[in-house]
Amino acid sequence: MLPLLLLSAAFSYAVFQKGGVWSQDWNIFLLILGLLALFYRPRTPVPRLEPWLRWPLILLPCYAAFQLLPLPIPLLRILSPARAEIQAALGGSFAPLSVVPVATLHHFIRISACVAAFLLLRQLAHRFSGRPWTLAYPIILIASLEAALGLAQQPEAHGTYVSRNHYAGLLEMSLGFPVAYALACGSNLLVGALTACASLSAAALILLAIIHSQSRMGFIAALFSLFVMALLALPFRKWTALALAAALVLLAFIYLPPDQLIARFADLASTDEISGDTRAHIWSDTLRLIAAYPVFGCGLGGYHSAFLRYKQVAPASTVDFAHNDYLQFLAELGIIGFAIAAALILSVLFLTLRALSKHTTRQGRALALASIGGLAAILLHSLVDFNLYVPANALLMTWIAALAATLMFSSRPLPAPRVIEVKAVATG
Repeated sequence: MLPLLLLSAAFSYAVFQKGGVWSQDWNIFLLILGLLALFYRPRTPVPRLEPWLRWPLILLPCYAAFQLLPLPIPLLRILSPARAEIQAALGGSFAPLSVVPVATLHHFIRISACVAAFLLLRQLAHRFSGRPWTLAYPIILIASLEAALGLAQQPEAHGTYVSRNHYAGLLEMSLGFPVAYALACGSNLLVGALTACASLSAAALILLAIIHSQSRMGFIAALFSLFVMALLALPFRKWTALALAAALVLLAFIYLPPDQLIARFADLASTDEISGDTRAHIWSDTLRLIAAYPVFGCGLGGYHSAFLRYKQVAPASTVDFAHNDYLQFLAELGIIGFAIAAALILSVLFLTLRALSKHTTRQGRALALASIGGLAAILLHSLVDFNLYVPANALLMTWIAALAATLMFSSRPLPAPRVIEVKAVATG
């Protein structure tokens, strides 16, 4: 239990210190994680990772390290002509694929930390296989505390985060867990009813905080998460469940938003951070950057520097992010790195769906449902924001992925079918 408490405390620190965006705060998390990874040893052997999950998990940090490897200039001209052109102006016989090696090093450490957290959580999930929801409790607790803090703020909720959109990103990933936990309550009528009420109260608190954050995409992603969960959980035929889930989400979209959020939806052309038209132009310019570094990318964390050459939008403004995680990862990782990351996500989704259909306990299926909801929310929100570049949010996605990938640890074997022997009775 101590390793889980320490990991949860480190995660809480990163969340409550502005999402861990400052290096000094994130370094404390790295220190605790490193000590846990160094000294924690599972009591029983943990099953090996599935090959389709193991290789992307290994290759992703290795790929980031490869972007830092000094390469001879002739080889660099073959692998990344745009990067070699930049290096030709600077001189030298060797250069890495990354245009900003220091930034890539920081992201390599961040990815390595997420991989280490994934493996550590996998070991803890095996240890708590008899109580699979134990590893989900920190998610519910931290999200509830952030939601309560946000609701106490005016005029908009942002909790301990600088950006309300990243605050909403944390909460939307967490929303499905208290909802699903209410479905997984025990068979004891009184205890189950009280637990379900407390869990649904936490879900309502989190949803209210998302609404009052006035993050349009956060609200849409939260509803999409609930829609996916309802579609998979409703005990009806496919089209009936789809129609009912869509009707419930539509009613929530109409009646839940306050006037301030409705006004923001009415003004889709702009946000406090960046106008919608500018965002579209950033995406268009990012496609030009991707075309210049198609195979190996410009290096993790190198978007800001590499983008300057292709930037035509808002010449007087600084653009640090593409406001689309997919485009930015494609620009920084190239086709090869992006394919590795996509394979990792698809592997986790496959394992989650398998647990949802084949897990033999109600608690396991409910946890799979919550994991799908959290992943669906952040994958949608990433279309218009950079939540995965916020360390605490990236870590929460890793936490959810680890839960999803280890759900079958807690699945009990199905009882063998009973064989009834029929003895023939001789007559005559």
